Formats: sequence, C-alpha cells, structure tokens
Amino acid sequence: MINKTISLILAVMLMASPHVKCPEVVKILSIGNSFSQDSVYYLYDIAESAGVNVIIGNLYFSGSPLERHEMNAEENLKAYSYQKWTSSEMTEEKNKTMKEVLLDEDWDYITFQQSSENSGFYNTYQPYLNNLVDYVKSISKNPDVKFALNMTWAYSSGSSNKGFAAYNYNQFNMYRNIAESYKQAIEETEIDIIIPCGTAIQNARTNKHLHAIGDQLTNDGYHLENGMGKYIAGLTFFETLINDKSLDLDIYNDVTFMPETKNDTADLAYIAKKSVIEAVNAPYIITRIHE
Repeated sequence: MINKTISLILAVMLMASPHVKCPEVVKILSIGNSFSQDSVYYLYDIAESAGVNVIIGNLYFSGSPLERHEMNAEENLKAYSYQKWTSSEMTEEKNKTMKEVLLDEDWDYITFQQSSENSGFYNTYQPYLNNLVDYVKSISKNPDVKFALNMTWAYSSGSSNKGFAAYNYNQFNMYRNIAESYKQAIEETEIDIIIPCGTAIQNARTNKHLHAIGDQLTNDGYHLENGMGKYIAGLTFFETLINDKSLDLDIYNDVTFMPETKNDTADLAYIAKKSVIEAVNAPYIITRIHE
C-alpha cells in the first residue's frame, strides 16, 4: 500500500512539473544599457518554457558606450543598476559596481554591446572592448566563461533620435554599418559568439505583419516594442547561447512562451522565430521573411 502511494505521489509530481531538458543552470550576464534591457526582457520566460534552468543578469547604465563601461570598471564606480531573474523572482538593485555583479555568480556567458548610436562606427569600440574583456576575465569566478557580442538594431525609418543623423536617417545604412562593425569586432577580439539581434529585427521588418507592429518593432523609434520586438531579441539570445550548450532545442516546438499581443500571437510568434533562425544562420545578412 505504501509503495502504491509513493508511486502515485511521484506520478502526480511528474505530471505537475515541466519537462526539464537542461538540469544544470545556465547563467547569462549582459553588460549594457537600455538595449540590453530590451534584449533580455523575455529571456527567462523563453528559457523556462523550453525546460531550461537559467539565471539571467542585466548590468546596465543608460546610454552607456563601451568607453564608459571601461571607465566604470577601472574606477570601480557604483554606476549600475542590476536586474536579476531567478526561479523565485526578478529583482533590481541600484548603485552596483561591475565587480560586485561579476562576483555574484559564476556566469557561463557574459555579453557586451556598443551603445546604439555608436554601434556602426568601429573606431568607437577599441581599445575599450579589449580592455573590458581583459578586466572581466580577471574578475570572473568561472575560468571557462564565454564572451559574446550582442549586435544592436537599426532605428525605425522615421526615428527622431539624434544619433540617427550620423547614418543620414537611413535605416539600411545604419544596419549595414552595425553589421560590419560587429563582424570586425568578432574578427579582432577574443570574442567568438555573435548574438545577431540587429539582424533578427531587420529580418522581421521584411515581413509586413511584423513590420506593422509598433513603429517598425520599436516603441519610440529605437527601443524595442514591448511584445514582438523584445520577444525577437530574447529568442535570438536563447537560440545563440543555448544552442552553444548543445541542447539541440527547437525553438519552434520547445519554446512555448509567447508575449501577449493584440494580434494572432501564435502566427506572429512563428514568423518571429523564423526571423531569428535565419539571423543565427546568417548573422550579417538580411533575409526576407515570408508567411
């Protein structure tokens, strides 16, 4: 009778628990700004829905370029806000140093990005990016930590952001310059993982249904729209970094989380995922996405 009771309890527990495809915890930290906030906004939900245990950190300083991140690190400034997603909740702490957050977890992945307006100009990347990588390596608790670059996205065609002027207010010019700069950064640094959020968003904009959301998938011409815009970026992080863990996950079937939208979310999610897959396969080339 006792054995039958135990078996019944175990059966109920298995039915009630999601299928965990990755028993180990994958720990990802982004060092960025408001664009890294957009990128990881849904990442925890996406991973959880696919049965992957994650801890997500976002260390951000609004509008910060790589040069400012390097200065903050060297001077150990309490300049940052730190968002952290775990199984219990999302928390946010103010006045954190980069060192404090690097030591908070033995991060598996640490990502960097240039500020959006500077992303298309590689002369703004160095020597700050290489110096940051050296600093983070010297602090990291995980000797096998992997580094990645999060490619930012071009602004909407009608954006009034003053940083758009440097690209002649042309979205394609901005995207092309960003793609070329991030490609050069990958070639000239120790970083070998590119997270092509910028290409995924540009791919999605070739589809009339996704293009029509918000202001070309943005809220204000440059920050990502709260539904599909941020979802696409989160999927790109997930597909790039989790695939690097060799879990052989299929985002079409394994990722069941979808943000709430006013439209047919399932159809939009499928197109969004296709935009991401094409970007991961061709990180520096725009692919037209049909229904």
